[in-house]
Amino acid sequence: MQKEKRFDAKNGIQIMIRPANPDDSCAILNTVRSNALERSYVLMEQYGKDIAAEREYISGLDSKRNLLIVAAAASDLVGCLAALQADAGMRSETQHIVHIGLHLSEPFRGLGIGPKLLEYSIEWADAMGFKKIQANIFTTNRRSLSLFSKAGFVEEGVRQNRIRMGSHYVNEVLMGKMLQTQAGPGESRAFNQSLHRGAA
Repeated sequence: MQKEKRFDAKNGIQIMIRPANPDDSCAILNTVRSNALERSYVLMEQYGKDIAAEREYISGLDSKRNLLIVAAAASDLVGCLAALQADAGMRSETQHIVHIGLHLSEPFRGLGIGPKLLEYSIEWADAMGFKKIQANIFTTNRRSLSLFSKAGFVEEGVRQNRIRMGSHYVNEVLMGKMLQTQAGPGESRAFNQSLHRGAA
């Protein structure tokens, strides 16, 4: 099991980061569907579903190749992050890559929660043997562009007019970060083992 991680946000509220479970389905959908112009492309693709489909998706997620975590303030889910193996691990030439999508509810932005979610996912990806993390971010989401840049991601390209939202077209920035891991994807259990010890 991946462990829970607790910390105090900049406003003093205690935040818990933990693996998502099927009971989070409704809250995840509500979080992802909010603030459409700033949504993560990865999260849009995976979680634009109904609650029943979302519950099934979370229940069947392979935790050795994929990560889905949430940030909670008391009983309220305020953010989520998905780290999914490229091409569902079906192509050998992209098995070393994990795609990340992150979203926070508007009232909880700028409180240091995003960096903690991203830090958690980077540590997980490195420990699980992935070599590269990629993120596709809308140009309207300047806060996320800054967040990923500060975490060491570099811009790899821009897809012009990638997404249509109403009468407007939004560009998508491709960002990437190389990792130093030596193990192959899914081979390392060090992350889960160290977190389990920390939770004891």
